[in-house]
Amino acid sequence: MALEIKLMLKKYSRRFIRVLFSPLGSYKLIVYIRIVRFFRFLGMRFLSQKLLKSFDLKGCSFVKTSIKTSFGVKYIYLTNSIDDLRYSCRSDFLEWEFVSRSFFTSIATNCEFILDIGAYTGVYSMEAALKNRNCIVRAFEPNPIIFSNLRNNIELNELSNRVGLFQSALGSKEGLSKLYIPEYSKSTSISSLISESSRYIEVPVSTIDHIFYSQRIDLIKIDVEGYESEVFIGGQHVLDQSKPIILAEALTDDELVNQKLILSKYGYLDPIQVFSGSKSDKRNYVWFSKKDKLKVHSQLNISRYEFINRNSKFSQAQNKF
Repeated sequence: MALEIKLMLKKYSRRFIRVLFSPLGSYKLIVYIRIVRFFRFLGMRFLSQKLLKSFDLKGCSFVKTSIKTSFGVKYIYLTNSIDDLRYSCRSDFLEWEFVSRSFFTSIATNCEFILDIGAYTGVYSMEAALKNRNCIVRAFEPNPIIFSNLRNNIELNELSNRVGLFQSALGSKEGLSKLYIPEYSKSTSISSLISESSRYIEVPVSTIDHIFYSQRIDLIKIDVEGYESEVFIGGQHVLDQSKPIILAEALTDDELVNQKLILSKYGYLDPIQVFSGSKSDKRNYVWFSKKDKLKVHSQLNISRYEFINRNSKFSQAQNKF
């Protein structure tokens, strides 16, 4: 009987919150977090923790957590049920692209202008912008559901003045394209411009050269599920003039060869695989020109050592009783 009452109260409290915030549009989650902070300020820590643990809104469960990385970055991270990164929050993203993020964030320290293409929920953008308070970041995410989460994360961490958001894809030419969503996925969190599904939505597509033709770019991160080469084709002028350091995913060997054919024309050397000892980093590669060779090699070695050292300590802590 007590369990039934508890479930009923939970159901109606969630419904009340949903109705309460429904008129607030895209800012409902920001307001929600501020109300939680207000409860905490009043000393009602139990209630604030309950609210933070789970928030039901239109069928999605939102969870807010605090991330503290070993490379000196702290931020608030808002995740929802369509975000497969939520499991990584338990260990401050140690299990997810640690070497790639450590390398990217360290390189960003000395950069002025950064592109995050395929920004997803904004982890790379936030970590770069918080590590270097003087840099400018431009983040691209075409998926409307994920873009909403990206925008909320940027706003929660008060980075809107330096992290500009684009709800569009980048490719080889401007126009509209179909963003395909896997049949097996009930969400739109995993999507690609490459046809692998009958489910899709139309999204706007632009090019690096069209938006940043006269802008010097120092660093680029690109993760667009096999569409990376097309993005490079649309940014040949910027690549030739700026020769930014690039952290790019290559899901297949053919994609890696295509990237090399394009980037070698603009003075890029053979890429370095980020780290084969970590599954999430394995398909990420760093592209660079001769001027950045020593810097890239040095920082990659440091980031790999950090991961091995941190992973060892984490494993030892998990095994203590």
